[in-house]
Amino acid sequence: MGKSKKGRVLTAFIGAQDIYEWVTSEDGRATMFPILMSGVEKTIEEDLEEHHVLRVESLVNYNMQKFNFYVKRDDLSDTLDKIMEWALEEEEYEICARVKKVEEKLVKEEF
Repeated sequence: MGKSKKGRVLTAFIGAQDIYEWVTSEDGRATMFPILMSGVEKTIEEDLEEHHVLRVESLVNYNMQKFNFYVKRDDLSDTLDKIMEWALEEEEYEICARVKKVEEKLVKEEF
């Protein structure tokens, strides 16, 4: 078990938008949740403790701020619940199916 290897991480630049507002906005959620789903799958496939999936950059008072998002092994259930809630709300049924498949795998393998 380990951490994801250092390397390129998907970066989203949101200009001067407030990070909290972006994360809770329709655009932010539509960007983040599919990326988080892929991160969950990679965390399980590669048996990682945590996986760095996204960096969001924003200008705050003319300074560049970076916000990093991770998928952590200990929080997989909570992350999957949030992804499922969003996917049902947005009628993203392919992602719903991926969430169910991962949840079944977690139960079966006692991950």
